[in-house]
Amino acid sequence: MTSFASNRVHRVLVWLVTAVVLATAVELLFGPTRSLALTGDSYQWIQFAHAAAHRPVLLLTDLDTFLRPSTTWSLALDRAVWGGFDARGFRFSSLVLHALAALALAAAGRRLGLGSVAASVVAFLWMTSPLTDESVFVVAYRFQPLLLLSWLVLIMAWPGFGQDWSRRRLAVAVLAVVAAAAAKETWVVTPALVLALELDRGRPWRRALRAVGLVTIPVVAYVVAYFLAFPSDKTYYVLGGHVLARIPSQLAAFLYLDEPMPFELRLTWPGVLATVAVAAAVFACARWRVRGIWVALALLLLPTVPTLMVPYMPQRYLAIPYAGFLLLVGLWVSAVVQRVRRWRALIRVVAALVTVLVAAAGVALVRADLVDYRAIADAHATLIEEAAAVAPLVAAGGPVVVVRDDRLHLLVEILRDPAGLPKLAYTRHDDPAGLIDASALFEWVIADEGTAVNDVADWQETCAGVAGRVLVHGPAGFEDLGPVPDVAEEASRWQEARRRLRVIQAVSLD
Repeated sequence: MTSFASNRVHRVLVWLVTAVVLATAVELLFGPTRSLALTGDSYQWIQFAHAAAHRPVLLLTDLDTFLRPSTTWSLALDRAVWGGFDARGFRFSSLVLHALAALALAAAGRRLGLGSVAASVVAFLWMTSPLTDESVFVVAYRFQPLLLLSWLVLIMAWPGFGQDWSRRRLAVAVLAVVAAAAAKETWVVTPALVLALELDRGRPWRRALRAVGLVTIPVVAYVVAYFLAFPSDKTYYVLGGHVLARIPSQLAAFLYLDEPMPFELRLTWPGVLATVAVAAAVFACARWRVRGIWVALALLLLPTVPTLMVPYMPQRYLAIPYAGFLLLVGLWVSAVVQRVRRWRALIRVVAALVTVLVAAAGVALVRADLVDYRAIADAHATLIEEAAAVAPLVAAGGPVVVVRDDRLHLLVEILRDPAGLPKLAYTRHDDPAGLIDASALFEWVIADEGTAVNDVADWQETCAGVAGRVLVHGPAGFEDLGPVPDVAEEASRWQEARRRLRVIQAVSLD
């Protein structure tokens, strides 16, 4: 009994130290983000969370065909806790989520067979990597750590070798699958992860496929409903053999053999070398019957499958595969140490040295990424200041034509020569400076819980003969052109002059 209590206290202390170290690292490395303005899609998703607070049915619906309700839930919770229009609260929650995902990765590593030190190292390397930092810098991208967190909880809940199901395990596993479905469409590969978990616990194929079948049923229903609701809406998908270069490109980036290539996918010699190296490690672990290797391989490969037809590779696509890669490497190194007695001390020294070098490189690149995202945030802050000057005109009500006449390409200019890793520039062509959706921008600067600013998509019909006003955004900010008698006619005139625009209107939520 004393030994059992002592072991339990030891485990609690180990996890407490791990949590403190990870939280401290997150604060030291990412703490400066709390002072930055929000960027890009974050404003539109917070706008959606604002609407959901007044129309709860929106908590279960999509945003522009992206069905990721847990992002809406978390942002709605942020609004309730921190205030609806305080960037610092949203950013703090993203830091907490990043740290929680790292802690869950350490716990999953322990469940898969890693020692406490190795599991903590895996979590630390993941958390301090530039391959995983995009969801910290961009609040709207928290669906990525939410999906990873769901899968890691599923891994921890799943019985290990020689273990059986209990009611508690089953309840947690079901909740984890539901949470994964709410996080991101990529959850549809969960049945393959379940197969890996079943094989990891030594189940024969026939019995393993029963568990896979149970999870596949809701996945099939989800896929059918999704494509019926959003038929052919993702126009950026392409077909071609070049998309298969995604996985070798990712592996080369994970091994620091090549930079991630977000703009184009092509097969390179570093990618081939990385693929061969990872395949050799998997083969060795499979031959040695290393527990956890199939689960790690599933995390490495499965998240990429649903996005293979996307012809680019943003940083956020790498976050979950990198977790699988680190688990795989950790399991391989641990297996080598156990099997090579003569050189065991040397292998441990080399592994420690490599860990320090990778961590140092990761921290340096994250700090460089912070330079890029600070420049991006500053551009958004400038636009917010410009919008605040004319916000009372929008808040007064009535349709407003917001014309983009700035010809600015700020994101492209900032990211043309990035300080950190290469990044994709998502320009909103119809919106001021190409940065923030016009309706979300003015809802943010009006900052009134009882007021929403809507995008009037059908302005040609609904605004015909309706009086309103025109705001033109140029290099010097917004210019008020005054009231106009017919909004539809005025907007059409600007369109004929080949200017991009939005028609927005402030409405009461009370």
